[in-house]
Amino acid sequence: MGLLLISQLLKGKKSDFFIGVVVITLGIELLFSWGALSGYTNSPDVVPFWKLLNYLLLPPSIWLFIKFNTDDNFKLELWHYSLFLPAIIAYGFDFFSNLLPFSLRDYTAWIWLTEYLPILGMLYVIIFFWVTYFKLYIYSKNNKQKIGQLRLFLLMVSLTLLTLLWLIFSFIGWDHYSLIEAILISMFLGFTILNFLQNQGFQTLKFEEKNRSFTHYNDGKNIKLLKEHLEQNQPYLKPILPLKDLAIELNLPPRYLSFLINYYHKKNYKEFINEYRVKAFLKKVQSDELNSKTILGLALESGFNSKSTFNYVFKNITGTSPKEYLNRLSK
Repeated sequence: MGLLLISQLLKGKKSDFFIGVVVITLGIELLFSWGALSGYTNSPDVVPFWKLLNYLLLPPSIWLFIKFNTDDNFKLELWHYSLFLPAIIAYGFDFFSNLLPFSLRDYTAWIWLTEYLPILGMLYVIIFFWVTYFKLYIYSKNNKQKIGQLRLFLLMVSLTLLTLLWLIFSFIGWDHYSLIEAILISMFLGFTILNFLQNQGFQTLKFEEKNRSFTHYNDGKNIKLLKEHLEQNQPYLKPILPLKDLAIELNLPPRYLSFLINYYHKKNYKEFINEYRVKAFLKKVQSDELNSKTILGLALESGFNSKSTFNYVFKNITGTSPKEYLNRLSK
């Protein structure tokens, strides 16, 4: 399941990639707990899979997952990769640990890096999520959006309980830790699989309130301006159209433009633009351009930047794949 979620990166769904990293990490933890209790990890021929277990992967992966699912304007930047440096350093030391004349676990710095730093990081991202989540929930007026929030809520509840349990065990100790840990990780994996099967990925939640600094803007006038600009100038035909670029073209603040799309169209920015691209593709198909061009050629001309992205977006909007749609159209 984790590998399946990670593979979603090829479709441009970075959010699923990061939750996939979390799924794999917790899956290894679950397997390691079972191996320790059953004695499997002491077998002479055992493959040391626990070497892949790195708790430092959890905080940055969960934080990025949260950002992608609560901010539809969030973009992955170069500095975000630096969040994984502690995990990379830990992997490096662990990999060469057999060559060292001493044990890493004899040093307090190593214990803090590999055990306490992940806990502190998890506490931060969990608090960050709940503050963000309740702001979103208060301002959400869309029932469909609240269903999406509920799914994310259940997912994060299991992670929150797991973090609290981890904190208690690390500083106090608990005889029933392994059993409770297994139950909570299973809950998390179950919610992840259920959500993925229902949605083929996680949907972004967004704010729907109007910022007080935009009260002097005329929503009706600017909604009309947005529609006319998209229909006449067709900026969505560009494969890369950041929100800020479209906002500059309209001479509107990016946050206000995002609000207009979220509040009045009940979509995030990417969904809104991709809907125009699908309409452009269908218009080309109806004008018989398909007789002289391929499906991919028309998709690229409509603003999509890859075949996989086009297929995913098209099916998400129309309910069928491009080939199924065209076959039905030709009958």
